[in-house]
Amino acid sequence: MNILITGGTDGLGYRTAFILAKDKKNKLILIGRNKKKGNDAVSKIKNETKNSNIKFLNADLSSINETSLLANKLIGEKINVLINNAGALFYSRNKSTEGIEKTFALNHLSYFVLTNLMLKNKTIVNGGRIINVASGAHRGVDLNFDDIEMVSNYNGWKCYKKSKLCNVLFTKKLSELTKKNKITVNCLHPGFVKTNFGKNNTGFAGLVIKSLMNFFAIKVEEGAKTIIYLASSPEVENISGKYFYQSKINKPSNFAENNSSAEKLWKHSIETISKFGLTI
Repeated sequence: MNILITGGTDGLGYRTAFILAKDKKNKLILIGRNKKKGNDAVSKIKNETKNSNIKFLNADLSSINETSLLANKLIGEKINVLINNAGALFYSRNKSTEGIEKTFALNHLSYFVLTNLMLKNKTIVNGGRIINVASGAHRGVDLNFDDIEMVSNYNGWKCYKKSKLCNVLFTKKLSELTKKNKITVNCLHPGFVKTNFGKNNTGFAGLVIKSLMNFFAIKVEEGAKTIIYLASSPEVENISGKYFYQSKINKPSNFAENNSSAEKLWKHSIETISKFGLTI
């Protein structure tokens, strides 16, 4: 299989890539914003799995422009499995290069833009699989479409939770649109995984995340299991539009099953990217 993993140079994405690379029939493309980390990750995976079909492409996926350029670089590839995994938690409000709140830009819009452009360019083959790494953190929040980027009363954790809700709603809507090409779209909660996630935050917030990781997080190999299952198991070949946890279909929050919210998010996303001259 030809597999593309965003955020594939570290943490959960890297471990997923490493496990998938053990099957030498798999060809992997890893996406990340740090060139050195990306090249190091590729070298390490090649050396340890003896699979030479691994490459790295550099892109800051919080940028709509860079995500669009990446999609253009991928034209001609035939991807069987797209794993949207790139994401971050920002306790302080940051903006992308286009001025969009960075959590929304990276955790949602990168999924939206890259996936839709790859579908538009026929980079994802008919019968392929799209896997969106969401989180159980999506529970307990709803989207406010009047202030989806939380300009007022910004809260980093709530913003992250809302971005993960976006992942589930995006999965729901996209799965309806890909039926005709028999491309499945599913999302998952990997669990609370011990990675470098959230450690970009300094001060007290960074210390809290580190402490929680040390005491409560599961091993990254455990977190990768559901992604591997969705990427390779014949059991989910014809299942689409679902939310998984521990390799089983799980009921998401009621807010995540709201058809109206899924439609509004899709429309808002199109309107946002169109401001930068991008159409899907």
